[in-house]
Amino acid sequence: MAKKIALISFCTPTFNNSGAASALPYHLALGAKDGGRCDIEIWTYNLNNVDEAGIKKAGEELDAAIHLLSVPAWYRWMFKLHLSILRVFLHFPLLAYFCPDKAAVRAVNEYNPDIVWIYGEELAGLAACFPKRERIVTMPDCESLYYHRVLATDFMTLRLSQVLRYGLAYWQYRSMDRQKSIDGVRYHFVGEADTAFYKGINPASDAVFLRHPHYAWRPRTISFNKPRIRILFAGRYDIFCQHGSDDLLRAIMSAEELRSSYEITFLGRGWERWCDRLRQARWTVNHIIFAPDYIEEIQRHDIQINAIDLGTGTKGKVLDALANGLLAFGTPLALENIDVDNGKSCIVYHTAAEAVGILKEIAAGSARYEAIAEAGRKAVLGPSHDNVMIAKQLFHF
Repeated sequence: MAKKIALISFCTPTFNNSGAASALPYHLALGAKDGGRCDIEIWTYNLNNVDEAGIKKAGEELDAAIHLLSVPAWYRWMFKLHLSILRVFLHFPLLAYFCPDKAAVRAVNEYNPDIVWIYGEELAGLAACFPKRERIVTMPDCESLYYHRVLATDFMTLRLSQVLRYGLAYWQYRSMDRQKSIDGVRYHFVGEADTAFYKGINPASDAVFLRHPHYAWRPRTISFNKPRIRILFAGRYDIFCQHGSDDLLRAIMSAEELRSSYEITFLGRGWERWCDRLRQARWTVNHIIFAPDYIEEIQRHDIQINAIDLGTGTKGKVLDALANGLLAFGTPLALENIDVDNGKSCIVYHTAAEAVGILKEIAAGSARYEAIAEAGRKAVLGPSHDNVMIAKQLFHF
């Protein structure tokens, strides 16, 4: 008999991330439906502002009714009156104070779900509203671990204002994780370190690590382009990759012998300064702000570099690259929590000089690295990142 699952989420699930990390619940729900093991109804605050057509489309694709929850009036007025600074006086992060009204809780209970599935770390406390049901909270990352990592990073704590800001956020999330943890609730993470950190805060908690599912992919023949191998930097130039990308691109630009062997494409916003610098150094460079067909665009390239030096959980764009046959080339943080091995199915580097050395090896002979890309694709398209298999584990099918 099919299980009934009630999903409560800040964001409306969508095939690709739209205004939030909205793709993970979509693909886990889709995996549960594809397994033929459940019926799903969704209650969402729609904080990612999906329009009416998008909500209808998601409901049809997931074969699920989607109900909109009312955003609390205090939340709307806080931003209208520019009072968000008041959050510094709160014990928990701002969104942790959301609570559905009694009518919404009653509607969920009238659906009579076997599982109440909550998506979003700040909503974890809602599990207390459904004490008689099986409850699962998909975090999916541990934000207190993120701020712990930020505070341990030199370039993010150069100013006292940064230390105070990130220290407050760390204290708020750690307080929330400690005080909102409820016995009998399963806490689901897509990061192994995230799971361990949460269990360090709550040793008795039922915290589980399940790998992140891959999303869209298409078959392709893996053969690096000639005469220039195509490198892709995918994603915005932001705090998660800015420091590492600067170090790496300076090292690449100084290795003039690589210029005839590679061309570089930036896919995302904020890379204009690096495009100008590389062009002045006579590199072949492309900059794409937005690709209407993301998978088609990334498959034009051979190697995806992700110089990520901040973050937790799983990096979706790295999974996309692996699933679509690109050689995943990145820092340990870029490739954490993905079922690949350095030198066998991906390339992990630790310093810019090491990365440049590997790029020189690839330019001298790409066959070995094409085989690594093939192994990476096979690993990610296997059961460990399959949404149906992950849903079976998550929901105890």
